[in-house]
Amino acid sequence: MTNRVTVADSFLKELERIGVDTVFGIISIHNIPFYDSLQRHGGFRVVTARHEGAVVNMADAYSRVSGKLGVAITSTGTGAGNAAGAIMEAWNGGSPLLHITGQVGSAFVETGRGYIHDVKDQFGMLKGIGKEAYRLRRPEQAVSIFRRAIAEAMTPPAGPVTVEIPIDFQAALITPPEIAFASSQLLSPPESELTNVAEKMIAAERPVIWAGSGAMFSDASPEVTKLMELLDAAVTTTQSGRGIVPETDSRCLGYYSTFPELRDFVGKSDLLVSIGVRFRGNETSNWSVKVPAEHIGIDADPAAINRNFPHSVGLVGDAKAILSSLVKLIGARNPKPKPGYREEVAALRGALRTKVHDTLGPWQGILDAILEVMPQDAIYVRDVTVPATTWGTRLIDRRYPRTTVHASGGGIGQALPMAIGAQVAAPGKTVVFMCGDGGLLVNIGEMAAARQEKAPVIAILFDDAGYGVLRNIQNAHYDGKTVGVDLESPDFVALARGFGWQAERVRSAAEFRNAFSQAVKSRQPWMVVVDSNAIGPMKKIFAGPDGGVALYKPH
Repeated sequence: MTNRVTVADSFLKELERIGVDTVFGIISIHNIPFYDSLQRHGGFRVVTARHEGAVVNMADAYSRVSGKLGVAITSTGTGAGNAAGAIMEAWNGGSPLLHITGQVGSAFVETGRGYIHDVKDQFGMLKGIGKEAYRLRRPEQAVSIFRRAIAEAMTPPAGPVTVEIPIDFQAALITPPEIAFASSQLLSPPESELTNVAEKMIAAERPVIWAGSGAMFSDASPEVTKLMELLDAAVTTTQSGRGIVPETDSRCLGYYSTFPELRDFVGKSDLLVSIGVRFRGNETSNWSVKVPAEHIGIDADPAAINRNFPHSVGLVGDAKAILSSLVKLIGARNPKPKPGYREEVAALRGALRTKVHDTLGPWQGILDAILEVMPQDAIYVRDVTVPATTWGTRLIDRRYPRTTVHASGGGIGQALPMAIGAQVAAPGKTVVFMCGDGGLLVNIGEMAAARQEKAPVIAILFDDAGYGVLRNIQNAHYDGKTVGVDLESPDFVALARGFGWQAERVRSAAEFRNAFSQAVKSRQPWMVVVDSNAIGPMKKIFAGPDGGVALYKPH
């Protein structure tokens, strides 16, 4: 008997230790020992994508929906390069993700001798685009490196971590040491340091909570909801934070932070509590929001304090733990309700939604059908496309946490693989994704992956034969002169059916309702192709996000 195992085997044991049983990847000559180990070991679901970027997108969305570590396996060289854009998205989204990539034989790393899949500085690239990267330099260090990488990926502020392993090391036999890591779990500051903060919150007459993905990853939905209730606070969210409190609650304003009415409301508040919020430029109209002098920031990242807006108080640690302590302190003081303020928040909530409804024109019927047919607990994935960016991200209420997935970094084409990853994470739920014709074609091969994995994802494809957002920007800001935005669409229905999906093209709201109803009931991969030109233009044309597009015109 011997306890010697391969480096690849030791990796699977580390995944088992933390309860991970699913990996996403593409096999290659430079990662095949990992696949050999997966086959010999058994017990893991191995999801095979068609492009390395999609591998990471799937693992990313799987993590966002399940709360588990997402695991992606790619090859070296071109394979690792293909994954780069999706790693950047995982970094923007703050997803706990472990990326395992191969490397050429250890004797040939960075020698420039032309070993197959060789690349000038793969490690430098990977280190620069994610949270961290490690290279295995001796097989015997594998267990400690894997454990360190997993801890790094999962420790808030979470993010993608890569481990790069030369091909000859992957199959090397090692004797794994017993390793005990000290816990690095973030806790709350002591209660004595939070008493004054709780008093500030109770004293506020016009409190606003701004919740982001950090609150979601901390599983702090119950605590954020309770804080909202105790303070009678208004709640606004980031794209990724949607559903942290039920958007049907009259105190939840939703994701409207670029609207002047919301910006003015926050500016007139006497307390802002931000929880796991990065305050991205495109979500704050390039930081034009006026925050009150009393701004309490709760974040796992010390660098978040005063990064984009000034804070009067910074609470660094785990959002759930900090909020749990604050809720206990505030609840013991039994704060008074704010009926007048609550009515004001509800009126603003209604006004913001009415403003978006008034822009829809003929698209109101499409929205009504989605609201009627899509289950309330569906996982809702959005690519960057005009309908999703305008009404789709604001008027389709999210009632539950971890039911919304959006490309935080703004790259198109990620909705399809993200939807597959979300479906793997939540096999019993309906997964619906919105995308445009240009975005879908970026990762069109993953339609085959969805069929192979029996993932009954539903695509709502808006076909306007072009890059619609960019076309509108050019029309609005460049005197109507367009270039590079018109695309020749394939027959998407025939294409989808060729991949084994059900599909229909619709030209009216009534046709859409019928097709979408069939899709939701079928539990099969389905594509509803919306002929955007047949539906007609929105009443108000979307011409790009606030704060910046026109700044880049020649002048």
